[in-house]
Amino acid sequence: MKKVLVLSLMAVLTGCAGIQNTQPDAPELSTAKSVEVLQSSNFCLVESGVASFEHQCDLIYWVNFWIKADASSWPQRKKAIAGYGNDVAGTLHKIVLSLPVDTPYQDRLRAQHWLNSVKGKLSPDIMPLIKTVVEAPNTEMLELESAMVVLNKVNAEQNESNEALQDELEAQRKKLEELLEIEATLMDKSRSSQQ
Repeated sequence: MKKVLVLSLMAVLTGCAGIQNTQPDAPELSTAKSVEVLQSSNFCLVESGVASFEHQCDLIYWVNFWIKADASSWPQRKKAIAGYGNDVAGTLHKIVLSLPVDTPYQDRLRAQHWLNSVKGKLSPDIMPLIKTVVEAPNTEMLELESAMVVLNKVNAEQNESNEALQDELEAQRKKLEELLEIEATLMDKSRSSQQ
């Protein structure tokens, strides 16, 4: 009996050892449109022939700059933006300072214009990253904020309309009460004249 139990236990353990612990392959992402992906590990923002400035090929510098910008308040960032020039490096710094979510609409829109003004100078190798990480989210936030403004205006108009309707309803209610009082008075006079 013990031998049968030991033999069956060994068979089970041997079978378990034969099973390999493999991770399934990550599913392939399918996209409805063609997507530009990075083809190079060259992460220079601007090619050296177009412009030359400190940190133009230092992606870590720009990521850290963005992290620090995100941790700063909008008034601090706005003051820092005023200190940068209109050259490519200054414009890129101003764009990154305008990326955090607490940036007001007009300043975010200005940053979008800055980005459009330097797009032609940016390295084609970095453009897919810029489009995905900077341009698309910023554009979506601008669109959402615009939609919110429109909805707020519609809501304000509806509130005004509702208030006007409430006022009209109250006036109609008062007129109805007056008419009911007149009717009651007439009924009372009619009853008293019959007696």
